[in-house]
Amino acid sequence: MASNLREELKARKQAYVQEEILATAARLFAESGIRAVTIDDIASSLGYTKSVVYYYFKNKNQVLWEIFNRIHEEWWQDMVAIAEQDLPPDQLLAAMVRKHALNVMDRTEWTAIYFRDQSELTDAQQAQVTERKRDFDKLFRQVYEQGVASGAFRNIPPYLIVSGIIGMCNATHAWFKKSGPLTPAAIADHYASLVLDGCRC
Repeated sequence: MASNLREELKARKQAYVQEEILATAARLFAESGIRAVTIDDIASSLGYTKSVVYYYFKNKNQVLWEIFNRIHEEWWQDMVAIAEQDLPPDQLLAAMVRKHALNVMDRTEWTAIYFRDQSELTDAQQAQVTERKRDFDKLFRQVYEQGVASGAFRNIPPYLIVSGIIGMCNATHAWFKKSGPLTPAAIADHYASLVLDGCRC
C-alpha cells in the first residue's frame, strides 16, 4: 500500500515537472523563436539544471513535438465532443467556434508555435501535423455541410467557411490580451455570431 502511494506521488510530481517544462518552453519559444532557445535557457528559467530537463526530454525537438501533441489532443477532443452531440448544425457550429476561440485564447503561446513553427519539426512530424490539421478542419466542414443539406446554411464552398473560421480564431493569439476590454467569452460569442450571420440562409 505504501509502495503504491509512493509511486502515485512520484508520478504526480513527474507530471507536474513535465508540465512546467512544457509551459516554460512554450513561452520562450513564442517570445524568442525556437532556434534561439536552448535546453539551458528552459532549465534556468525554472531554476533547474539542464539535467532535469533531459530527464524528461531527450532533446529540444522532443520538447517541441510534445507541445504539438498536447495542443492537438486538447483541441481535437474538445471538437469531437461537440461535433458528436445531437444538436442542429447551427448550434454545433456556434459551439465549435466558441470553444476553439476560447482554446486559442487560453494558450496563445502554444497556438503561435502550432501555426508558426511546424517547419522546425522533422519531415515525418510535419507530415503528421499536416494530416492532423486536415482532420481538424474536416470536423468543421462536416458540420457545415450538414447545415447546407438541412437548409440551415447557405451553399458557400465549405473550404472558404472552414478556413475563415479557423483563421479568425487562430489569429486571436496575436492580439488577445487578458487585460483587454473584452473577456474571452465575449470575444468567442462575437466570433460565433459573425460566423452564423454569414452562413445562415
